[in-house]
Amino acid sequence: MVPRMSQKPVSRRVVVALAVALSLSGCSGPRSGETDAPPVATLESAAPAAPSSAAGEDARPLVRLDATDEERNAATKVWMDCVRDEGGAGYEEPKLLFKYLSEGDAKAKKVEATCHSKEPETYEERQKRTDVSAFRDNQRQWIQCAKKAGYKLTTPDENGQFGITEIGPNGDFGSPKMEACRKEAFRE
Repeated sequence: MVPRMSQKPVSRRVVVALAVALSLSGCSGPRSGETDAPPVATLESAAPAAPSSAAGEDARPLVRLDATDEERNAATKVWMDCVRDEGGAGYEEPKLLFKYLSEGDAKAKKVEATCHSKEPETYEERQKRTDVSAFRDNQRQWIQCAKKAGYKLTTPDENGQFGITEIGPNGDFGSPKMEACRKEAFRE
């Protein structure tokens, strides 16, 4: 089953506006003749958000769709080594970081903050974070391809996340046909 993430994408405009606001927050008050008016919120259709380095997220290594197992392992090893080094005792198995974070552990938050930029993300994860509309379209394409290939799938959620109801002759999510459908739907 594909892991579900509830993180909502952040509009590039919001990130840029926040960065500008934070950088200007140390400036003096209004100039003479100006009033201290509160900011005005506007509603507009957001264009697909392009990756934004203002949040520091895009510094994370990107695992290409066609990456080999060795490439994926090498990218993950850098993050795992960071977690082990920063966490010390109790972090010998770096994936425990997520357990500690879910428990609200302060040390885990510090380790995560330090190592976050080294944690690789897949093309799909980055697209979901930066352009949820395109992500949903690609998920629909993946589902259509997988159904045509004979996979029995769960009903997708609002973002198109889905699972397999039973493992048939084609195999599961890591099977060659499913991977071919994923790569076709999410081709860069």
